[in-house]
Amino acid sequence: MKKAHVFLGSILILAAIAFTGCGVPAHVEKDPSVNLRNYKTFAWLTDHNGSYKEGKGYQNFKEKNLRELVNKQLEKNGFRMVRSNPDVLIDYDIMVENDVKNESESVYSRPFLRYVYNPYTRRINSVYYPSQYMGENSYAVPYKSGTITINVVDMKTNNLVWQGWAETEIASKRLEQDDMKKVVKAIFKKFNADVASR
Repeated sequence: MKKAHVFLGSILILAAIAFTGCGVPAHVEKDPSVNLRNYKTFAWLTDHNGSYKEGKGYQNFKEKNLRELVNKQLEKNGFRMVRSNPDVLIDYDIMVENDVKNESESVYSRPFLRYVYNPYTRRINSVYYPSQYMGENSYAVPYKSGTITINVVDMKTNNLVWQGWAETEIASKRLEQDDMKKVVKAIFKKFNADVASR
C-alpha cells in the first residue's frame, strides 16, 4: 500500500512539472537605468489622447477585458490608477496572425516474418524482423497566434521604460478572454520579477 502511495505521488509530481513547463513564454525589454519601484501611479495612454485602437472613440470588449486584466496585475504590484499626473502611461498592442510551425514524427519500418527452409532439420522456420527506425518525417502545420504587448511609458520623459510581450496559439480568429488571461499572467510574471529585483 505504501509503495502505491509513493508511486502515485511520483506521478503527480511529474505531472505538475510537465504542466508548469507548458506555460506561455513571455519576453521583456527594459531600460536598465530605471527603477520600477519609483513608480506608484498609472493611467492608460488612450485615456490621455482620447482615441482608442483602430481610431474608434470607444472600447470594444477585447480592449475592455485586457484593460481590466492589466489593471488587476498593476494593482497587485502596488500601483494605483489615477485620472491626472500619473507616473507612467500604459499602452498595449494586440496582434493576431497566421503562422506556421514545423513538426516531425518518427518513421519506422513495418515488422515482418520471413520463412526459411532448414535443410538439416527439413523444417520451415519463421524469423521475425522487428520494425526499425528509419528517420524523421517533417511537415509544416498552419496555426493562428495571438500576441499581446504591454508598454510602460514614463510620463515625464515620454520614454518607453518597460515592454513585455507574449504569444500563444489560439483556436479562433481573435484572442478570447481565457487566452488573454494566460498571456497577461505570463507578461506580469516578468514584470513582478523586475519590480521585486530592485
